[in-house]
Amino acid sequence: MRCSWITYFTKISLLCYCFGSCTSPEENNREYTYFGGEIVNPNTNYVILSKGNGANDTIQLDRDNRFLHKIKNLEEGIYFFRHNPENQIVLIEKGDSILLRLNTLEFDESLVFTGDGARKNNFLIDMYLQNEIEREKLRRTELQLSPSYFKRNQDSLIKRKLKAYEKLTKKHELSTLAKKITQASFIFDYYTRHELYFHRRYGIGGLDSTKDLPESFFDYRKDINFNDEELKRLYSYNRYLNYYFTNSSLRDYNNEFSQYEGEIGSTVYKLDLVDSLVQNPYIKNNLLRRVTANFLLESKNDHDSNKVLNHYLSVSSNKKSQKELRKLNRAISRLRPNHPIPEQKLITANGEIIELTSLFNKPITALYFWSMDRKDHFIKSHEKASYLSALYPEIDFIAINTDDEQTKNWLKTIKRHHYNLGKEYEFKYPKCSSEELVIYNRNKVILVDKEGKIINAKADLFSSKLEKQLMKYSRLASLQNNKSYPINKK
Repeated sequence: MRCSWITYFTKISLLCYCFGSCTSPEENNREYTYFGGEIVNPNTNYVILSKGNGANDTIQLDRDNRFLHKIKNLEEGIYFFRHNPENQIVLIEKGDSILLRLNTLEFDESLVFTGDGARKNNFLIDMYLQNEIEREKLRRTELQLSPSYFKRNQDSLIKRKLKAYEKLTKKHELSTLAKKITQASFIFDYYTRHELYFHRRYGIGGLDSTKDLPESFFDYRKDINFNDEELKRLYSYNRYLNYYFTNSSLRDYNNEFSQYEGEIGSTVYKLDLVDSLVQNPYIKNNLLRRVTANFLLESKNDHDSNKVLNHYLSVSSNKKSQKELRKLNRAISRLRPNHPIPEQKLITANGEIIELTSLFNKPITALYFWSMDRKDHFIKSHEKASYLSALYPEIDFIAINTDDEQTKNWLKTIKRHHYNLGKEYEFKYPKCSSEELVIYNRNKVILVDKEGKIINAKADLFSSKLEKQLMKYSRLASLQNNKSYPINKK
């Protein structure tokens, strides 16, 4: 192992030497840009590099699980680096020779960059990981703080990040683009936390509960550019815009502004707000798509869904997204209570191909879903399902893995964790099945009866409501067994 590391870093050093330069980032005239690295414990034999505009470069791994990609006439900016099922951003500029190393068992945590162009990307991944930790702490405790304590705490955190940013830019010469993106990676996360704080207080007591926020609380909003072409693929920028438009529509919405009332009116107003403030096609269509998709996923009837979808279609210019949302709306409609669940092909732990409906042997079956890219989630999901299964033996809990091209790793995982192989399955066609069953939420549970008719397609494995639902359905199942009484699926 030690020799392998020495060889690997020797190659990195040679590459960095060959493509190193004394010129500043702004004066870089190298014709080619290089992106490569090593994947430890690879899930597939390739990686994907994309700019987010539909054009992807698929790069094959060699027998040592390494790769090197040569790019001519690079379009500078943020790229998406993907190794199924995970992805991360990478900032690539002309003349860079960026090499990465990661272990798929800890994708983000193990990711490290070396070479010319590494420092800005190591800073980005560090900010990404710090922001994740701080957001989790924020949700657990800090959203409950008084406005003054919340502001003081967040200001303290942003000062530390600004010091780290200043240290980076003083020690290393970065381009104007790199400075902008590295700074935005934590600045917009800081802004988002203010929006989250407002949203939390609004959810508890409406607009009245937000009146004690200081006048300067949203001062940063006046400097926001809703059409920043260079930031349009940055996670923190897009996350901020989503929360901004949600909060703005909550604050400003009035039924007189819309032809529809209630949740429909609020969503239509939000779509119109995005349409009026955002001109950049990429940013606008992504926001419109997300607002509409979120509504459709939560909608309880086809009438409301069609109203919002039709309004979305009137303001969106992205034909691909329009097609996707029409498809999503149809899929959701087919998952309403009393509808038969769409048939899917599954792979068993023995390698057999079976039909989903062949599993419905008990009065009620609960289907829950998991992916190997979130170890903490799938462990907790199996623990919760095991607990509920013991409480409600009339209900059959079936685990379905949603990963693509992961059969070998899936089998290793379920055997390593000693899961019941008779209750573990994998989608044969993960993408298609996930779309047809609308699996956009990791905690999703679909409850079906013995005939394969849907009882509830929007249950949440970790929701406090689920156990009450299961208790009700379990009692009805007992009645059905004793008196052939049909289960009420409403």
